Amino acid sequence: MFLGKIHIKNLLLSFFFTALLPVLAHGQKFKADTAQLNSQLATVRSLIDVREFSAAKKIAQKVLANTSTSEYKEARAWCEYYMGIIYFELTPIDSAFYWLTRAKADFSLINNQKALIKTYNRLGIFYRRTDLNDSSLHYYNLALTKATAIADSTGLAEANYGLGMVNAQVGNYAKALEHYSNSLAIREKLNDKAGIASVYNSMGILFWEQGAYSTALDFFFKALPLRVETKDKQGEAFLLNNIGLIFRDVAQYEKSLDYLRKSWKIKIEINDKRGISNSLMNIGSVYLLLGQIDSALLYFEDALALKQIMLDRGGVTNINRFLGEAYMKIKMYDKAQLYLTKAIDGYTKLEEPRGVVESKYDYALLLFQMGYSPKAFALVDEVLVQAKKHGMMDMVAQSYNALYQFNLAKNNCQGALQNYEKYIAVKDSIAGTEKMKQILAAQLQVEYENIVRQHFERFNEQLSIVDSQKQSRTRLLILVALAFVLLLGLFLGLLYTMYKRKQALVEVNSQRVAVDIKQRELQEQRDEIERQKNLVVYQRDKIINILTDLGESIEYARKIQQAVFPTDTLLSQYFRDFFVLYLPKETVGGDFYWVGNCSGKIGFAVADCTGHGVPGGFMSMLGISMLNDLVANTPTSSPGLLLGKLRDNVISALRQGGHEDDSHDGMDIALCTFDRNTHTLNYSGANMPIIISTSSNIPKNDRIVQIDEGLIEFRPDRMPVAYYERMERFNELSIKLEPNDTVYLFSDGFTDQFGGGKPSKKFGYHSFRSLILSIKHLPLYEQKMTLYRTLEKWKGEEEAQTDDILIMAVKPI
Repeated sequence: MFLGKIHIKNLLLSFFFTALLPVLAHGQKFKADTAQLNSQLATVRSLIDVREFSAAKKIAQKVLANTSTSEYKEARAWCEYYMGIIYFELTPIDSAFYWLTRAKADFSLINNQKALIKTYNRLGIFYRRTDLNDSSLHYYNLALTKATAIADSTGLAEANYGLGMVNAQVGNYAKALEHYSNSLAIREKLNDKAGIASVYNSMGILFWEQGAYSTALDFFFKALPLRVETKDKQGEAFLLNNIGLIFRDVAQYEKSLDYLRKSWKIKIEINDKRGISNSLMNIGSVYLLLGQIDSALLYFEDALALKQIMLDRGGVTNINRFLGEAYMKIKMYDKAQLYLTKAIDGYTKLEEPRGVVESKYDYALLLFQMGYSPKAFALVDEVLVQAKKHGMMDMVAQSYNALYQFNLAKNNCQGALQNYEKYIAVKDSIAGTEKMKQILAAQLQVEYENIVRQHFERFNEQLSIVDSQKQSRTRLLILVALAFVLLLGLFLGLLYTMYKRKQALVEVNSQRVAVDIKQRELQEQRDEIERQKNLVVYQRDKIINILTDLGESIEYARKIQQAVFPTDTLLSQYFRDFFVLYLPKETVGGDFYWVGNCSGKIGFAVADCTGHGVPGGFMSMLGISMLNDLVANTPTSSPGLLLGKLRDNVISALRQGGHEDDSHDGMDIALCTFDRNTHTLNYSGANMPIIISTSSNIPKNDRIVQIDEGLIEFRPDRMPVAYYERMERFNELSIKLEPNDTVYLFSDGFTDQFGGGKPSKKFGYHSFRSLILSIKHLPLYEQKMTLYRTLEKWKGEEEAQTDDILIMAVKPI
């Protein structure tokens, strides 16, 4: 009877264990899936930290696809949070707000209060960065309330910091300082070095805006070692940029350039494209103040290209204004007028009154320099009205000063005197305002010191209460968790004991032997994997060092190549108008353009060297050097003779003789000379045609082809500038140009570019000629932009650039 009861008990336990197995198996699968999702989310977070947003987006999308069921709500909510951050950086911004709103709803649903606070703070950041300050304040205050309720110190610090940023943005400096001090006290208590650095940086900006440059620099230099210690490259670059701009504001230009270049170098290292474009613009602005216009233009043009790619309308508008000022200083009035007009239009669309007023003021000075006095007077009057309307007293003073200078130049002594008196009156008023700003800055300094002292005491007391509450809750949670774990352990222990009794004792020894063998195999595999890992790490580090050195060398080669290319200033001396669209496939390119004096005539050329990248770059430098030597030492202006001598020099330099192991490098080139006295253009080409938009009528033959009304093509000799089976004299073609005729020289990179959707195809020479025909009536700068936009549209997002691209158009008369 007793044995029967034991048997029934064992049967019941076995049945219960068997029924529980599917539940345990599902639990194991859930744990494995959760671990994998958490690993993927950690990868997404790491990629965001190093600004690899596209890679982070791909992994996040996979996580979203794998968390569609209700079991993985928390992982999905965190993924939505990260998607919001990713889309804010990659645009469109609307998608960023969509994902953060989804994350907010899901964190609220699963009652993850700390994550909800983090989401509120992130929404506050996004709304602040898009200038929606009311919405930003709303979410920061929500975060502050919830963080206070649950004693979330990190959430409190972030909310106070965000409220400080918004109040500073709307000019409420005392309130901003109070919130910054609150955040600083908490972060110092938490030993949050990254957070402390952020607060120091923002306090520095606050004093900078009040003109207290010394105090601002103190805060920036306090923050800088903390950014370095926490390895926050982006924060370090931002601080170096701010320091450089302060030195620019106080006219210490060499120090300014030093810090701005350090910031630029770090942004290149971390691939921060927005930051790189800002650094280029800031460095250009310092060169503009130094009067080094060529250097300023180089940096502005590089910055403009990046801003246009990122669709940064505000950045493009700022650079357009800088370009307008630069071209005005070197008296290239057409370009100055173009860029200042774009700046005025851009600031108007962005609804930035100061930008509109300052750009119109610059445009008025330009009009006066160009001799359009009535328009200049009218535009300054318009600037004066707008400046008064928006309370821009500095621009009111500058406007009166401009009217004084204009009237003085026109010998209108009465008008000059009246405007000078107004200028002095407004200037005195501004001096009073500046004095008040200095007083306010001093008051802010005193108030800051008082707030820091008071808030340290108050927040230490509050944080002690928070810590006490947290400890009580933690103890309660630990007790509950321990009780649960103990009961679960007892239950699982009973099940495990019953399960083990059912195992055959005979298999124990054999299993032990198998386990020992397996352990030895695993140890050997582990050792081998460790050896392979160390080898891979060594090879990876070696490759990284090689690539770093190679990248720096190639960047230096690009600068050298850019230095030997003709500058815009030089081109403007030779031609009435021109444009150059130069887009190398890699950092350096094999295409080059050249301008020089050929025995009293203007020589100009476009060439396509063998290859691209570094090999092509070497050939292009060789070609430019040889052309310069030829025109300096050869008393001829014949392009055919010059090409023949260039071919001889290339064959000699590359030791070509028709042998199998010879170098097959060379170049295709279109070389022209133009006589300013007779207006005659002579052309000779090696595998490279030219197109001329002209009103002249000349006889057609197999070398001169009529493309359409007013557009002709000069065809080249079918042999390169290199050793070739056919080595004849290069032929010449001539035409007498009329005013406004345009000569187009181009490599084959544009026509050979793949794109146009799927299946992709080359753009083609016929399409290129049709494109030139459709735009030849436009001003040259609009033709350049049309060609660039057409190329980008043709490539789309999928196609990479096929080859170096170079198009040069000139109006000699």
